[in-house]
Amino acid sequence: MKKNSINPCKISVIKTLSYSSFFGFPLSIDEIIKNLISQNNFSDKLIKKNLEELVNAKIVRKTKGRYIISGVKNIDREKRLKNTSEIIEKNKSYLKILSRIPWIKMIALTGSVANQNSDKKADIDLLFITESNRLWICRGLVFIVLKIVGQLPSDKSKRDICPNIFIEEGNMGWPKKKRNLYVAQNIISMKPYLWRDEIYLNFINANRWVGKYYPNFIIDFSKDVKKKKLRKNFIMNFIESLAMKVQILHMKKDITTETVNKKLIHFNKNDSSKRILSGYKKIYKDTLKKLEKDLEKRDKIKNPQIEVGSKDITRKRKDTKKITKQIKQTESKGEK
Repeated sequence: MKKNSINPCKISVIKTLSYSSFFGFPLSIDEIIKNLISQNNFSDKLIKKNLEELVNAKIVRKTKGRYIISGVKNIDREKRLKNTSEIIEKNKSYLKILSRIPWIKMIALTGSVANQNSDKKADIDLLFITESNRLWICRGLVFIVLKIVGQLPSDKSKRDICPNIFIEEGNMGWPKKKRNLYVAQNIISMKPYLWRDEIYLNFINANRWVGKYYPNFIIDFSKDVKKKKLRKNFIMNFIESLAMKVQILHMKKDITTETVNKKLIHFNKNDSSKRILSGYKKIYKDTLKKLEKDLEKRDKIKNPQIEVGSKDITRKRKDTKKITKQIKQTESKGEK
């Protein structure tokens, strides 16, 4: 059975559920439609039809009104949602303090908290967007505030708040070499806690490439957002330059694969993207093989083929010769 015998919509549904199934995270029909991994657009009706067919073929399992790849153990979404709400509530006061720092234009929750898939020990991953030429000042202030309120223990594994990404507003497009399904999923699932001057819309607009993976992730850009002119403040620019030099010098021994420059700081020492993408691909390929076998089986039942062995052919030839001989004998007797 060739892969192209499975229609593109069905393949997209399998891809979408394979990704969420890596986390044991079942999706509702609406979530499947919204988060459909595809390069094409399909109607809701067609997506639902193909999903139903996958359930009937036991390729996909339905649990509590949600869907997951068969054979994958699902997490308890209600429990994870409760954990996520408790984590946000616990750190709400610290987020409010951080939101008062000047020059910060957006604070967004990312990772498991943004996806409402947190266990009890999960931390909050934060993405910050700052004004131009204020990136390193903002990062410095964020870490000072967290240190003051006791949320920056030296043991990083014990931190409840992780300010991992700082982006300057003039450089919001994700680096082309690092664009993939993992990053795209993190962008569409991020939850802005604070955003000013339509900065979230500008960020999504700068990263429209996510539509290559998620065509149903639609944001209305009809509102024209005017770019503010960059004000030159030589004193603050000098402080920004100094803040960058001091912080890089301090973190130099810890820098490995992280991205650190004037316009982007991305700390991701324990990069899980390769592990997640590899796991997703395995589930997807295994599921596709299972579906192909199921289709082959159904095809054989629908169109049975009679297989004739070599022994049967030999036997039939002998029988034919015997019958021919008998006919000839009968004909010769009749002639006599």
